[in-house]
Amino acid sequence: MVIFDISQLSESNPWWIDKKNINADLKIAALNKIEYKWDPAIRHHIHLDKDVILAIRGPRQVGKTTLLKLIIKDLLLNKNVKPENIFFFSFEINTAEELKQIIQTYLDWRTISPNERKYLFLDEICAVKEWSKTLIFFANKGAFANCSIVVTGSHSMDLKHSTELMPGRRGGDVSDPLDKILLPMKFSEYVSLVDPELKKILFDLNLIKKEEKQKKMMELFEGKIDSSLEMLSLHKKKLDSLFESYLLTGGIPATINEYKKTGSLSTNMFNVYISSIIGDLRRYGYKEHYLKQIIREIFNVLSNPISWNQFTKNTDIGSHNTVQEYMTALEELYVANISFKCTIHDKKTHPSMKKVYLLDPFFFHALHGWSNAKKDYFMNAKANLMNLEIKSKLVESVAYNHLCRFSYGLNPRDFFDPKDSICYYRDQKDKEIDFVLMFDEKMYPFEVKYQASISNSDFAAFSSFKKGVLITKDHLGVHGNYVQIPISLFLMLV
Repeated sequence: MVIFDISQLSESNPWWIDKKNINADLKIAALNKIEYKWDPAIRHHIHLDKDVILAIRGPRQVGKTTLLKLIIKDLLLNKNVKPENIFFFSFEINTAEELKQIIQTYLDWRTISPNERKYLFLDEICAVKEWSKTLIFFANKGAFANCSIVVTGSHSMDLKHSTELMPGRRGGDVSDPLDKILLPMKFSEYVSLVDPELKKILFDLNLIKKEEKQKKMMELFEGKIDSSLEMLSLHKKKLDSLFESYLLTGGIPATINEYKKTGSLSTNMFNVYISSIIGDLRRYGYKEHYLKQIIREIFNVLSNPISWNQFTKNTDIGSHNTVQEYMTALEELYVANISFKCTIHDKKTHPSMKKVYLLDPFFFHALHGWSNAKKDYFMNAKANLMNLEIKSKLVESVAYNHLCRFSYGLNPRDFFDPKDSICYYRDQKDKEIDFVLMFDEKMYPFEVKYQASISNSDFAAFSSFKKGVLITKDHLGVHGNYVQIPISLFLMLV
């Protein structure tokens, strides 16, 4: 075991010598070199003015470490926090005993200023087995007085379950969730990032604030299309073009910048993501060849109701329980989402038959190329968008994941699970609704029809609800009790 002293810890905290050294940090320096610098909204919801243990969860490669460095930079240069009171460490390869020693070494060093607030940023802490016991140890003896702590991890269930073991020890405000989730950019965030002119238009049309967008979304179910959407439709051609790019790069900052700069995505960009997913799963004992077979089968059944038993017929995996374990792991690593069927009479979800969606367009292309042994991942991604069937499933995945985020925005909470509030519906005549949002004891149906023409039959499945939103490729308007809206405009409401 390595014995740590404060000089070793200073290597991860160069601002202890000079606070301006934060600008030379690899993450900050890399951010300064790119054209499109994402400032995730979550950064403005992380409050570190009191004793608290916050957790930031999210997929690999989305920028959690960069987010921490941006917060540190703000504390140093804008809020004039004493540099020695800010501590950062990444725990990718450390043991529980080393975690304990590292925290103790830092806290002992700062006992000289017991009344000054300390800020501890513990990155990728999920890599440390039973890390929460260490934090409980320090919390129980009062060592975290005057400390604001942020922990991050890419494995949601480990981080979630570990923080659940610390009831009453995490502090914070009752009304503010202690678990923050950093996901890839939504399409509206992507538009605001890459097109300042459209960002201004969205601001002028009052399509920036969450509360206003929620209001306009819910009005669709009253058969009302807000005038701001009609005005925005004048810019639909430009939004559609950006949507095509988004379907290629997804909401990952690195992929967006590389594609905007070079017009392509390197094989290395895909490999970094795939390797990180495989590495995380290996860490938890999962087999790569099982994973590849499951991913391949996901693409075969994408957006269709299936049971885990069906996976065993087309893979070498003999048990549906093993399939479920892998699917849960993919869900916990923010690779896939699972949707259950729901019924109107009890407004509940039922897990007998599931649908599977992938979280982000870039993840979609990376995993499709890897599982099908494609030679050129980028060419494969472009081919996916030329294939109407594959593209339609990708668009449906984007709509689903945006609705999950919309649902969270309606009721933010630490124990949010999209399966509880976004489902699919199928009536006794097998008429299916792609998504039903359940909120405040009401059900809001959405159907995706990404196609050139819309007919009366496309609205038929809404009959059980007497209302609904048809997400289309091109059409905006009211059709009886229903509203049809192009996907590129619809996503501006999320």
